[in-house]
Formats: sequence, C-alpha cells, structure tokens
Amino acid sequence: IKVKDKAVVSTQSTGEENGGFLVPIVVCWTIGWIATYACLFKGPESTGKAAYFTATFPYVILLALFCRGVSLEGAWLGIKVFFTPDFTRLIDPNVWMDAAGQIFFSLSVGFGALVCFGSYNPVKNNCSRDAVIISLINCGTSVFAGIVVYSILGYRQIKTGIEVTKAEGGPGLAFVAYTTAVAEMPLPQLWSAAFFAMMVLLAINSEFGTVEACVTPLRDFRFTSGLRREVLCLLLCCLMYLVGLPMCCRNGLYVFNLWDNYSVTLPLLCVGFMECLGIVWCYGMERFCADVQYMTGGRPHWYWQICWKYVSPILIFVVLASSCIKKMITPETYSSFVGCVEHPISDTVPGTLNWSRNIPFPWWGQFIAAVMVITPVIFIPIFIFVNRSAPWKPIPYLPEMIDEGLVVEQVDWQEEFKNCIRRVKRKEGDKSTVVENPTINEYSGTNNAVTNV
Repeated sequence: IKVKDKAVVSTQSTGEENGGFLVPIVVCWTIGWIATYACLFKGPESTGKAAYFTATFPYVILLALFCRGVSLEGAWLGIKVFFTPDFTRLIDPNVWMDAAGQIFFSLSVGFGALVCFGSYNPVKNNCSRDAVIISLINCGTSVFAGIVVYSILGYRQIKTGIEVTKAEGGPGLAFVAYTTAVAEMPLPQLWSAAFFAMMVLLAINSEFGTVEACVTPLRDFRFTSGLRREVLCLLLCCLMYLVGLPMCCRNGLYVFNLWDNYSVTLPLLCVGFMECLGIVWCYGMERFCADVQYMTGGRPHWYWQICWKYVSPILIFVVLASSCIKKMITPETYSSFVGCVEHPISDTVPGTLNWSRNIPFPWWGQFIAAVMVITPVIFIPIFIFVNRSAPWKPIPYLPEMIDEGLVVEQVDWQEEFKNCIRRVKRKEGDKSTVVENPTINEYSGTNNAVTNV
C-alpha cells in the first residue's frame, strides 16, 4: 500500500511538506485545461456540442459500474450503510453545511452559471418545469452514484476488513478508498480506467459553467468589451490554470482540501442568502411571481412562494450562522494520509488503521482559509456602501423591461438575416430572390453591405 500511495498519489504526510511538483500531474492538469478551452472558446455553440458527450457518457460508465458493483460479494453491506441514516449527526452544523454545499455545487446555484446559460434561453421559456426536472435528475443521479460507490466499498470490507463506515470523505473516497476496492476486483485496470474517465468528463463538464459564468459578465464591462471572446476565455483559463498549479505538488491534495472546504461552501451560502433576500424581499414576491407568469403562462404555486420567502432564507441563515460559530470555536483540521500501521508514509507521523489522521491546519492555512471565505462576499457590502446614496427608482415589471430594451426577447435570427438581405438588395436595386435558409457565405459578395448593416 505504501508503494501504491507513493507511486500514484505521492502525498506527503502533512500539508506543510511541499515536495515539489509532480510532472505527470502537471501534464494532466495542462491537458485538462487545453481541452476545456477548446470546448469553450467559441461560446455556447461549441459548449453545447461538447456537452452532448461530456454530460451523457458518464451515465453509460456509471451504469456499467452499477451492474458490476451490485453483483460483487458484500455489495449489500455497503448499500445497507448508505441507506441507514444516523440521526445523531443531524445536530452537527457541518453536516448541514456540507449538504447545502453539495446541493449548491451540484446544481451550480450561486456560481452564476445558471444565470449565464439561462440568458441564452428565450424570455417565454418554461423555466419552472426545467428547474423541477433538473433538480430531480440531479438528486436521482446522486443516489444512483452513491449506490455504485458504496456497493464497491462493501466488497472492500469483505476483502480487506476495512469497514464501510471508516471510508474517507472527499478526494480520499475517490482516490484511496474506491481505488483500493477496485484493485481487489477482477480486471481492475478496466474498471479503474472507466471510473477515472467518468471523473475526468465530469470535471471538464463542471468547468464549462464555471468559466462561462466569468466570461459572459466580463464581456459586458467596458474595460474588457474590446477583447474578443477567444482572447478573454484564454486569459481566464490561464489564470485558473496558474491558481490550480499548487495542487500539482506533492502536498497538493491538502491544498485542494483547503480550497474545497473554504472557498466554496460558506461563500455559496452567503451568496444564496443574499439572492433570496434580493429577489423576494427587495425585488418583491408579487413582481417576481408576475414575471414567472409572463414567462411560463402560469403563476407559481403557493408552496414555492412560501419556500422562497420564508423557508429558504431561514434555513440558509441558520446553517450559515451555526457553521460560522462552530468553526470559530472548534480548531479546523484536515485529513492527512499517513498510511497503514505497518508501513506509514512518513517516519514522523505514525500510520492508522484507515490510513488517515486529522491534523490541525497551520496558522498560514487558517489565514488563507479566512481570506477565501471573505473575498467572494466582501464585494456585496462594498457595493451597498458605494451606492448608499444612489437615487431610488421603482423596478419595472418584466414586460416593461422588454419595452425599455433592458431585456431582449427571443429573436428569430434567420428571419432577421433574411430581412437584412432584402433591405440591402432593395437599396442596391437587385431583384433576385432571397433564399429561405441563407448563410453568411452566400451573401458575402454583396459589397460587404450585409456586414455593415
């Protein structure tokens, strides 16, 4: 196990030991971001085509892993643990925070990706139906993937004696516990390749929304409006590539844990709480329901109105406040992979039965964690303070926004293009017929008039 851990994962026993870059990890990191840029630089057109594969093929792999996992000896042990609740954990604020973070992350709530991709939809789109369908598919996929993972962990318990309840969380579950179980299966290379191919596709698919949520609003700013989309997307991908390079060191797994624990969950809860207040209490529930009715043709059910106005803000605030209080009282630790008792990774840190040990973060780690939590949300009070003396004016309803040009309704661009060609030909005295499905190339020789229009 020590050989496998040093050769494949190559972790240090503590997060303070850097150990230098791992060249294979850096190469894979580079290839991953090149693939992400190749799928994004043309905008939603190229992203949509890539998503047909990256969003559907993981289900094929997951189904194959499911069929194999449930047929293994001891699979029922893991599935039983997966579906057996431990109600004593409900009093732990970290459990609620992790659950909220999981839902926020898996549904991309608070990241801006939903707003970004939703802006490409027509105004009169049944967003209520889409939201329900996506939520059900997301939760169903999570349960299905849980059965796959825990069935194989049950098999690991039979083969190695390590109980399912002792499985590591976070990246340790995928890169240590799961791989250890797969190594005991027949044809381990096949199932390992299938599992990690699925992980790579899911990671690239997640990056689509993250990068697009940055590119789309940046193009609306004056200082970046002159940049072509390809250049702006390249700059963002390079920036994110550099930010992630420290995770390619030998202690990169601990750097990843630091980012994963502090840069996402608490800031997302803050953003989600402010979104609930801004939409329902500032913009107004009545105005919001009228907009939904204008877009979908039906008014939201009273159940959703109660959830939006009371249930969601109260739950998010309680989880956020209790999590902050606990983090201030309890010292934060990270799970360090120390190896087994017989063969520890380091001579200074003894191994354990489940190969991991909780070690407190150093002072600089706690400082970086505080910066990660504060940075994403500090701009909200800054914006409120800067605009504290701005003149008050009523917010118009959605139809009024459309009339004022603040929101653009769906446009039949092909029809608009044909009308543009007709105007150009009429101006030049050309009586030829306009084709029904024109392309730019078919009219590229019209004295560049089409481009000018």
